[in-house]
Amino acid sequence: MAKKAKKSKPKAVKAKKAKKPAAKKKSNGLPSPSKKPFGQAGLALDGVRILDFTHVQSGPTCTQLLAWFGADVIKVERPGVGDITRGQLVDVKGADSLYFTMLNHNKRSITIDSKHKKGREILDRLIKECDVLVENFAPGALDRMGLTWEHIHKLNPRMIVASVKGFGPGPYEDCKVYENVAQCTGGSASTT
Repeated sequence: MAKKAKKSKPKAVKAKKAKKPAAKKKSNGLPSPSKKPFGQAGLALDGVRILDFTHVQSGPTCTQLLAWFGADVIKVERPGVGDITRGQLVDVKGADSLYFTMLNHNKRSITIDSKHKKGREILDRLIKECDVLVENFAPGALDRMGLTWEHIHKLNPRMIVASVKGFGPGPYEDCKVYENVAQCTGGSASTT
């Protein structure tokens, strides 16, 4: 006769809690890049860092969408004035306008004087640490700032540069465009 095998109860084993390494502060004053793998927290752009050189409406709308999808968006503004929409349509004295807040929440802002040596160093460090640069300046403005494609890719070969422009290649490509021009040219102004 075969003996019945005794069923053994599994022993409860306590798992040791892994120690988290202490967070290191960066000596250069810049926030540390995210250590999270892309999409870890359930958002498509977790871990992606955006350098935001946008102003007014079209550019901030684009980077706002990236922030909603989890990207870490760092908005670069001019010292003293910032984005012009901070002061447009102000409904609460001493506060940023609702218009600005609507287009720029979930972002961090920094003012940098790119004409000053120290400002340029900070800007170059941000370029090295970010994944995407988004701008909506007038055509050629980024180049005049010294931020040519060659300079950016020398600092960060994996950097994606996205330019939001009113017109693509053609007779108007060098024109500065705001919403009313885009609506009239595109035909949407005639329907409202």
